[in-house]
Amino acid sequence: MLEARATLGEGACWFAAEQKLYWVDILQCEVHRFDPATGRDEVRKTPCHVSMVQPTTRGDLVLATRDGIARMDFASGRFELLCDPEANLPGNRFNDGKPDPRGRLFAGSLAYDGSDKKANLWRIEPDLSSTRLIDSVGNANGLGWSPDEKTFYWTDTKTGCVFAFDYDAHAGSITNRRVVVEVDKAIGRPDGLAVDEDGFLWTALWAGFGVARWDPSTGQMVEKITCPAPHVTCPAFGGPDLATLYFTTAQKGREDMEPATEPGSGNIFAATPGVKGLPGFAFAG
Repeated sequence: MLEARATLGEGACWFAAEQKLYWVDILQCEVHRFDPATGRDEVRKTPCHVSMVQPTTRGDLVLATRDGIARMDFASGRFELLCDPEANLPGNRFNDGKPDPRGRLFAGSLAYDGSDKKANLWRIEPDLSSTRLIDSVGNANGLGWSPDEKTFYWTDTKTGCVFAFDYDAHAGSITNRRVVVEVDKAIGRPDGLAVDEDGFLWTALWAGFGVARWDPSTGQMVEKITCPAPHVTCPAFGGPDLATLYFTTAQKGREDMEPATEPGSGNIFAATPGVKGLPGFAFAG
């Protein structure tokens, strides 16, 4: 769909107001804006690794980076660090994240050296104060909310599990953690996540050549969309009616890794799975 050849493509996010797909190349320190209508892909550089891009209520971007949470104006490329809840953990970087229904940012981290138990999941308020929700994480990854906003889903790639929590939208709290999907290593590792209008979960499969759809009530995979790239990283529903599923891929996951040899590696793909996604939220900070 887009021959991006990204080193580590990630962070797909549909901006409905612009009808464009934002995404990042983590290792190249790049934020991209792709227009499916024209095929044009624009890029802005960041001063450090960037792993997530999401909208704000101000109309600019909030980013998750190696150095914390940042703001960017895409038109000018102006970049500003906002806060760093993990300033005491220089071996970590922020990873995946999304705003919740009340405009808070939920964002997780990972350790550069791949260690277990060094990372965390955070809730960052619009005033930039932060609360650690989960600690001792392997790789805090894909997350999202059920259509009724009563359940929060979160992925720890290291465990191969997607967890569900009872979610209090008023307080932003999560309780009653339980496993709803456990991905067999034989089909890949769960990475980014999107929730569709039926409440089913779509997980990108690292080393799995595709995106899988799961029924969270049974934990069963009910569909898989394949692509010619092994390392699929982040799905996002987009298009005028949220009926298109976009997903990013990577050539490699770390700077010291050999790039994948498959010709589709690092490209952006699109599919029409026959179900629509949910509108996203914006960070109120």
